[in-house]
Amino acid sequence: MESTQRMEVARYLRAGYKLVGNHSAVAICRWTRSAIRGERLCYKSWYGIQSHRCLQMTPVLNFCDFACKFCWRMHLPGRFKIPNGWRWDEPEDIINGSIIAQRLLLIGFKGNPKVTKERFLEAMFPRHFTISLDGEPLLYPKLPDLIKRINERNFTTFLVTNGSIPMRLKEMLKKDAHPTNLYLSLYGPNKEVFQATADPKIPNAWENVLTSLELLDQFKKSRTVIRLTMVRDLNMVEPEGYASLIKKANPMFVELKGYTWVGESQKRLPITAMPTLDELEKFAEKIQEITGYKIKVKDDKSRVVMLVRDKDAWETNLKMVEEWKQKVSKLDENWKSKVEDFTMEEHGYKLLYY
Repeated sequence: MESTQRMEVARYLRAGYKLVGNHSAVAICRWTRSAIRGERLCYKSWYGIQSHRCLQMTPVLNFCDFACKFCWRMHLPGRFKIPNGWRWDEPEDIINGSIIAQRLLLIGFKGNPKVTKERFLEAMFPRHFTISLDGEPLLYPKLPDLIKRINERNFTTFLVTNGSIPMRLKEMLKKDAHPTNLYLSLYGPNKEVFQATADPKIPNAWENVLTSLELLDQFKKSRTVIRLTMVRDLNMVEPEGYASLIKKANPMFVELKGYTWVGESQKRLPITAMPTLDELEKFAEKIQEITGYKIKVKDDKSRVVMLVRDKDAWETNLKMVEEWKQKVSKLDENWKSKVEDFTMEEHGYKLLYY
């Protein structure tokens, strides 16, 4: 990485991130730590995710084309423009490096009395790539190939995008690079609220998001999800506008996620900007009335309310979850026959294909 970029990225490393190659990174979220101890799972278990086997990463550490008010990250100038001549790593190197980084971050749990041997070994062999963590993943020009390679390596892929680069989504469709879950984050019901919330650093951002919404329904092999990060007194307004955009995109699911007052966002927003779960439910009910989507499940700890398009969408999800469980069971037989006591020296840098 360039020297100036390294200085900015240093703060991520101090926060526990593990750098991968030239521009990627892995970090362990609270739900991975919780699950490996046999405690609570992330709300993404709705989609069959085993939190202790979830690898949360980004291929564009510290690069984003939005400066969202609710973002916990620092909005430094270098974040909004990729330097000329930037060197992009190959997808295979990112995948392998991410697996190794995940193992290095979790290896300390091996001696934790709350962690069973079986659960620790499963965590050393992750099954889910969540491509979010930081930055805007669509900025990585080789993203379609990255998703295809992850899928070919028998992982599920969860991609979270702000929809600012519809060209990349078109490339994904052309290359048949369908993530298991495709999340499109929608930050406002109209252009004015969107601009105030997302503070985009590129021209025509709203128009690009509208184009991406139109593309969402073409990802037939993916669970499609619109995510609404709700901030009280900012973008938690006009449910009619959100409903119109939801009907336009026709996603399988809609998630309303309550803003959390953490990190650098505390300098931009008051603590009162955090909506309660009850407020999220009431807002979701208004969207439900207009769209016909139905509130299906909620998570009080993460403050998430999920709506589903129809019965077929939910049954498709359940079928995908069951098929994935059966596939993972067969895949795990391979490495379990080779590994009795995992060590980084013996296995960490070798067993990357499993």
